[in-house]
Amino acid sequence: MEQKYYAMDFAFYSSMGVYDFDDCCEISHAVGYDAMLLSVWDGRNWAQAEQLASMKSRFGIDPAGVYVVLNLAQGEQDPRNSGILTMLQTMPEGSTVQLAIRSAAPHLRPSDPAGDAPVAAWLQRALAIAAARHIQILLYHHLSFWVEKFADAIRLCTALAHPNLGVVFCGYHWYAVEGAGLAPLLKQALPYLRQVNLSGSRRSPLGFGQVATIEPLDTGEMDNFAVIALLHRLGYTGMLGYLGWDEGGDPYGKLERSLRALKAMRTHAERHPRWANHIDAQA
Repeated sequence: MEQKYYAMDFAFYSSMGVYDFDDCCEISHAVGYDAMLLSVWDGRNWAQAEQLASMKSRFGIDPAGVYVVLNLAQGEQDPRNSGILTMLQTMPEGSTVQLAIRSAAPHLRPSDPAGDAPVAAWLQRALAIAAARHIQILLYHHLSFWVEKFADAIRLCTALAHPNLGVVFCGYHWYAVEGAGLAPLLKQALPYLRQVNLSGSRRSPLGFGQVATIEPLDTGEMDNFAVIALLHRLGYTGMLGYLGWDEGGDPYGKLERSLRALKAMRTHAERHPRWANHIDAQA
């Protein structure tokens, strides 16, 4: 199966502003990505997801889905949360939603299993809509969020065992939060793993709340080739994505460099499947 690559529109955010949706799609296609993921951030922006329906016809690029954040500490009826259900009811059938969960309930710390019950209850409602409309909901683990660790997303998927619920592996957030024991995690996640996004990264020497940097894929100290090689050995065939958040600068150049790096690492993994096999043994 031919490998597909997607860009997250995070690459188009900088201190000087955010590129228009049309520009994001045109640039991503011009660089050579197969798909682009749209960030809608919270449920108040649910109508933006309707743009997915015209991406292929207008720009020649597939929709990789949308990224949205659930925060149950705000209450289920808050439009930032209730709008996510509206989005599921109105977005194109067959879409994908990358769902980050900032909080499961007030005052819960990241990864606290006390949040499993309220999150599972909300997900059951969301999944009833998703199943009827052939939508995939992928849990997105995120530094400092309640679903902070990749293991948190796997735990919820295992408990709910719903065919429309999966996980997205976020290389940066795993590296920033855990940074070890990847092989057993990916093996456990494989039945639920639908998408992967990666970035260059290095441990931050400054701190100030950011424990690791986010960089283009041809820089940093994180060994993304070892990650891609492991995914290849495990038989992962889903899309590979480029994160690109909080980097600033020229998005075209970052996207081009990162796609070139992604393709090269994937090619090396296919031609030399035993390279970087040390990561398989790391518990």
